[in-house]
Formats: sequence, C-alpha cells, structure tokens
Amino acid sequence: MAACMQSPHLPVLEALGYALSQLLQAKEAPENIIPSVLGSTLPQHMLQLLQPGPKLNPGIAVEFAWCLHYIICSQVNNALLITHGALSTLGLLLLDLAGAVQRTENAGLELLACPVLRCLSNLLTEAAVETIDGQMQHGDERILAALFILLQFFFEKQPSLLPEGLWLLNNLTANSPSFCTSLLSLDLTEPLLKLLPVSNVVSVLVLTVLCNVAEKGPAYCQHLWPGPLLSSLLDMLALSDTEVVGQSLELLQLLFLYRPEAGHAFMQQSGLQALERHKEEAQLQDRVHALQQKALHG
Repeated sequence: MAACMQSPHLPVLEALGYALSQLLQAKEAPENIIPSVLGSTLPQHMLQLLQPGPKLNPGIAVEFAWCLHYIICSQVNNALLITHGALSTLGLLLLDLAGAVQRTENAGLELLACPVLRCLSNLLTEAAVETIDGQMQHGDERILAALFILLQFFFEKQPSLLPEGLWLLNNLTANSPSFCTSLLSLDLTEPLLKLLPVSNVVSVLVLTVLCNVAEKGPAYCQHLWPGPLLSSLLDMLALSDTEVVGQSLELLQLLFLYRPEAGHAFMQQSGLQALERHKEEAQLQDRVHALQQKALHG
C-alpha cells in the first residue's frame, strides 16, 4: 500500500484510499491493522494528500480523510498523528473548504467536510492546549470564521451536518479562552442563536458552546448579556425536551452567577413562570429551585 501511495495515477490513489478505509473498519483493526499502518509511512502520505492547494483531489481527499477518521477513532496513537502535523493540515483544509463554499455551489463539498470536522473534533479532545495553540496557528479568528461559513452552508443546504460543525466548535471553546474571545469579537453569538430552532440535538450543542463561553467568567458574560440571549433561553424553556431545558438551565445559572442583573431581567420577562413548568421534573427540579432562588434573591 505504501508503494501504491507513490502512484501518479489518481484512480489508483482513490481506489487505495477506499480499500484502506475498508480495512481500517475491520473488527480487528485497532489491535492488528492500525498499529502497522501507524508504524509505516502511510500516515505522512495521507496527510500530504490532504494538503490544500491546486493538487488536492476531492475524491482522493474524501477517501483518505475517512481513513484518518477511523485511525483517530481507534485511539491507538493519536499523539503520533499530532506530531506529524495532523492538526495543522486539517485546520488548513477547514479554511480551504470554507473558501470553496463561498466560491461555488459544489454539492460534493459536504462529503469532505464531514470527515475533516470529525477528525479535528476527535483530535482536539486528546491534544494538549499548548499543542493546539502551536499547530493551529492559522489564527483562532480565521478558524472560527471558516467554521461559521460552513455552519451557514450546512444550515441552508445540509442541516444534518450541523451537529458535526457544532461538536468541533464545542471542542474548540471547551478549554480555550482565546477561541471564546474570538467567538465574541467576531459577533458570532447571534448567528449561533439562529441555529437553536433547527433540532433538539443542535439546540443542546449550541447551548453547550455558549456555556463554554459563559463559564470563562464575568468579562465573557458581559458580551452575552444584554442581548437576545435571554429571550432565546425563554423560548428553549417552553420546550419539553429534558436535555435542551437542562442545558438552558445550566447557561442561566452561569449567567446569573457572573451577571446578577441578568437574573432581574429574567424575572421581568416572565422567567419565573417559565421555570415553574419544569419544577416537577425529577431530573430538573433541583436546578429549577436553585435558579428560582438565585433570580429572587440575587
């Protein structure tokens, strides 16, 4: 396979990518196949084929992006992939995809976007913060701007891919104040809130990202409120999905903690009545009670 990787013929490379992706999904892959792949030159060649530029072939890139995804999911040795520059390559590819979305209506783009987003999301859960800062030096703002271009594209053309993009956004903002700062400085809170009605899964992910921002402290919460956030949260509290309501309560708790004035505004917007709806639900009643007390007594 490593010898075939040197082939100048594109159909050979695409077929090789497909064959390798099938092998990597085998039951015995994590124990027997993936360690051999990681011990060979295949990972470096894969990453070269995913480098953005005029030589990037979408069909080949899709096959090898899925190969990379299966290797990363196995968690055999993701540190090695990071050492080979996987975060940097995937970050550049994300920027390239966003540019392509803006230039064309190419319906095939989402085929590559999905594995690239998954690879980045899963690598970020394992990479140390210093590694992320070192390898994703394309700039937090550029990465986030690119991701939001893709989210807008998915919103309009392929809503089923929204959770993939939001999961990456969650992993970017979870431990990184700098990505949270970029999200606020680019005024991306409102575009995020517009995604809330898409589905319960999307709602939970959007609210989780906003919790990531809010938990960074008072300076971050100042950017979240005043603004449309409270009315969006009141809409979420009108729903019956326990996970959506639970995540909304989590965000309100952080907001009231760092911006007590938001609690008073919440009260004036019928917030207590919105909370009352959920006070009998076993999974939510403790948080509902705590929020009622916080809103009433500051």
